[in-house]
Amino acid sequence: MIRTFLARGNRGGYAMITEVLESVTCCNPPPAAQIATLGMKTYCSACKREGFVSPRGPRWPGTGPNGKQWALSGDINICGCNPPPVFYPARERNMTMRFTSEQVAELMGSTGARATANAQTIAYDQRFHITNPRTGQPLRDMPYRIVTDDGDELEDRTDAQGFTERITSDQAISATLHVYEEETPLDPYWDR
Repeated sequence: MIRTFLARGNRGGYAMITEVLESVTCCNPPPAAQIATLGMKTYCSACKREGFVSPRGPRWPGTGPNGKQWALSGDINICGCNPPPVFYPARERNMTMRFTSEQVAELMGSTGARATANAQTIAYDQRFHITNPRTGQPLRDMPYRIVTDDGDELEDRTDAQGFTERITSDQAISATLHVYEEETPLDPYWDR
């Protein structure tokens, strides 16, 4: 089995990968394409929703600079569609993961099967949209922390549209959002 690394613009049905690692490219064959990892944003024109890349199938250990595993052909899109769209590369690239049938059976019998099961049982997918209460404009690059009722914590900054990272689960969970107001440094010349 050969699985190709996914890049910007790769499609799964009506879903398309829109977020990638800008600093990681594959140039063989040209032109260069930026590579994606699991959890990166997608857009599905069938259900008109943003989604994200979720794992399905065997994969070797290894992550991108963001600490997330590589997105590969055969992974699925989590959006509003059921069944979820399956990603395939637009063209073959030389960035691949190769598996023998024995390796596939071994990987799917352990962590691969659990990852596939988890990806297919994601029933809850939420994120927060942080906006200015007076203007309604999205608050970009705003620091936040999300704490779930089962103790998981996520700290990050909002994206360009004011959204937090997604929280996915196979069961309903509660989450508390803490938004941090950044202090602006005082101008040393102000008090003069």
